Amino acid sequence: MSTLIAILLPIVLIDMVNPILLAGVIYGLGSTHPFINGTAILISFFMTYLFSGVLFAMGLDFVMEMYHLPPIYDYVLELIVAALLFIFAWKIYHAPKAHPEENLIHSKTMTLGESLFVGLQINLIGLPFALPYFAAIDQMLKADIHAMQLFNVLLLYNIIYILPFSLLIFVRWCCKKNSNRIFQTANRKMHDASVKYLPFIFLILGLVLVEDFISYLLDYRVYSLLRI
Repeated sequence: MSTLIAILLPIVLIDMVNPILLAGVIYGLGSTHPFINGTAILISFFMTYLFSGVLFAMGLDFVMEMYHLPPIYDYVLELIVAALLFIFAWKIYHAPKAHPEENLIHSKTMTLGESLFVGLQINLIGLPFALPYFAAIDQMLKADIHAMQLFNVLLLYNIIYILPFSLLIFVRWCCKKNSNRIFQTANRKMHDASVKYLPFIFLILGLVLVEDFISYLLDYRVYSLLRI
C-alpha cells in the first residue's frame, strides 16, 4: 500500500493543476453568498469526482473479474490513457488562449442550486484535466487491492486533491478586502501554468506510462521464454 501511495502522490499533484475548478470556486466566492456557494461548488465537485472514480474503477474491476481478463489488460488501459495524455497535451499547447472556465455559470446572484450544478459542470468541462485521475485509477487497479481498500485510496486521493482549493474559502474569510485581488492573481497564474507547463507534464506522464507498459511486455516476454 505504501508503494501505491508513493506512486499516486505525484499524480495527484499533477491533477491539481485544474484552472476550471479554481475559477469555479472563485466565481462562487465572488457571489452574494460566498461561503455557501463556494462550499457547495467544492462539495458538488468532490462528490462527483469521487463517485465517478469509484464507478470507473469498480466497473473496470468487475469486467476484469467477470471475463477473467489477464493482467495485460491493465497495461493496455495504461497505454490508452497515455495516448489521451499525448493528444490533450498537443491540444492545450496549440490553444494557449482558450478559457473553458468562462463557460461556467458565474453571476453575483448565484443560487445554491446553480452552485451545485457548477460543481458538476466543472467535471464535464474539465474532462481533459482529469486524465491524471484515470492514470491514478489504473495504478490502483494494478495494485490488485480489494474493494474497500480501493474506495479508501480513492477517498484519500480526492481529499488531498480538494484541500488546496478549500483554502480559498479561508482566504475569503480572513482577507475579505484583498481576496478579489488575490483570487485574480491566483486565477491568472493557474491559467498561465496550465498553458505553459501542463502539456509537458502530460507528455512526461504519458511517457512514464508507455515505459511501464513496455517494461511489462519485456518482463512478460522474458518470463515466457524462461518457461520454454
